[in-house]
Amino acid sequence: MTVRVLQLTDLHLMADPLAELKGICTRTRFDAVMRAASEVVGPVERLIITGDLAHDEKHETYSALRNQLQSWLPKLRIIPGNHDDRRAIRQTFGERIQVDSDRIVFVDAVAGWTLIGLDSQVTGELRGELGSAQLHWLELQLTSRSDQSIALFVHHPPVLIGSLWIDAIRMDDADSLWSLLDRHKQVRIVCCGHIHQEQTIVGHSAIVLTTPSTGVQFQPESESLVVDSVWPGFRVLDLEPDGTFRTHVIRVSV
Repeated sequence: MTVRVLQLTDLHLMADPLAELKGICTRTRFDAVMRAASEVVGPVERLIITGDLAHDEKHETYSALRNQLQSWLPKLRIIPGNHDDRRAIRQTFGERIQVDSDRIVFVDAVAGWTLIGLDSQVTGELRGELGSAQLHWLELQLTSRSDQSIALFVHHPPVLIGSLWIDAIRMDDADSLWSLLDRHKQVRIVCCGHIHQEQTIVGHSAIVLTTPSTGVQFQPESESLVVDSVWPGFRVLDLEPDGTFRTHVIRVSV
């Protein structure tokens, strides 16, 4: 049976529903993306949000988001991004997450696949890091699931993506992650946010997929931050029991 997973990322919502980021109302765009997500053909098993839920880190922002996602809660999984407040996420979405030490993670089995969420946030900084304790935790999860196909979800991409300013704030310990994944070939996909653009990066033991923001988009291959005019979007993943998958990004005109 095919398992359909939706990935949303980089919402950057604020308590003021009319607030703008880089001249764009992130709430309006997120609303449009959610309407499109609800219209995806076929059953959706999981909705995964890979960080930067809030831009202002306010509790009321997370509460408003939870209210909007009410019908999705049984299928919802969340990990933080560099702009998030872990405490607010735990207080607002406590039953939808797991906590390992101070990290917000998840492990979720669906029809022969295991979905694993990682926490790459470094409090107060834009860069990312998994840390040795979380990498050890991940190795335990992978070792106990050697017969299952794995999809990882993490905010910061563990690869260079060709934009000088974003590559400066990527995952610091990416080499350690790849050293681990090279020993666990059942990891098929690493799905990321953070870069506000769509990319597919091959050349490692797993394919890295990055997904557009639901709000502001960043221009690829730029030396500094340049807002792109392309529409927001989200990713659809169709996972097959034999470990193969199909994926595409849906853009939403606003």
